[in-house]
Amino acid sequence: MAGECSDFSGSKEGFAIKDGNLEIVLSSMVGVAAYPPGATFGPRQIQDWEFVWLLQGDAEYLRGEITTLAPEGSFVLCQPGETDFFRWDRKKRTRHAYVHFQIRNPPNNLSLWPLVRESMTDDVLKSLFQHLLTCMDQGDTEQAQQTLQLMVTVFRTGQRVMGSISQRAWPNAVEQVCAFIFARLEENPAAHITLSQLAGAACVTPEHLCRLFQNSVGHSPVKTVRLARLQHSGMLLARSNYSIGEIAALTGFINPYHFSRVFKEAYGQSPTEMRRQTQRSGEAPLPLIIGIKSILDK
Repeated sequence: MAGECSDFSGSKEGFAIKDGNLEIVLSSMVGVAAYPPGATFGPRQIQDWEFVWLLQGDAEYLRGEITTLAPEGSFVLCQPGETDFFRWDRKKRTRHAYVHFQIRNPPNNLSLWPLVRESMTDDVLKSLFQHLLTCMDQGDTEQAQQTLQLMVTVFRTGQRVMGSISQRAWPNAVEQVCAFIFARLEENPAAHITLSQLAGAACVTPEHLCRLFQNSVGHSPVKTVRLARLQHSGMLLARSNYSIGEIAALTGFINPYHFSRVFKEAYGQSPTEMRRQTQRSGEAPLPLIIGIKSILDK
């Protein structure tokens, strides 16, 4: 933006960026969430800022006494300080990407900032959001910081331009299988997925697929499926009103006891402890696996 300078610096609290007079701190709370028809999220007392991108499905966003429609493709800017609530699409599943951040010394004109911006054809916010997710996925926080700065500027000023995004260097078979896993579990989080199905999705042998995953991802395809289920359950714990028993059933675990055991093995906390922590801190659990790009590329 002409006439404004930007810089950034790392800290233990996050990654600071300056957008003109705004100093923005990027959080590690970045991801993609999916919900069945009719789900809700909140009410919550949000502690930081959050961008939400409606990838699929419509939503209603309630902030204080204001209700705003957020159609598919739109962007929501959640501001701290008031209670907010999401009512997801009643007729079909909803998917959204999200990123949390802080603004130090926020300006006095926040009431003039929009709550929702509807998407345009070739909207730069789409490319910027996808690029930010990919950068965080790859651990490139420097690019993610710069991308978030542009997102805030574009959203608050209404500027729209088109840019390009980078790609992840995974073997094609691994990319295909990750896309298959997330697509299958988003359609039916309780779906049974076998190693043979995964190998078939990539047109390779099960043995070769296991070697590719071990070398590039660090664990087997079957473990990737289990971690994807747990990652989805962690998102639901932090970002839905479902009970723990309902989440266990929704994500394909045989009973709440089994779900709690494997969840604690993966996250180091029980589902109940994780939910309490997220309610206290406002922070969602970190992803167990890298899969954001595969979700968005479907």
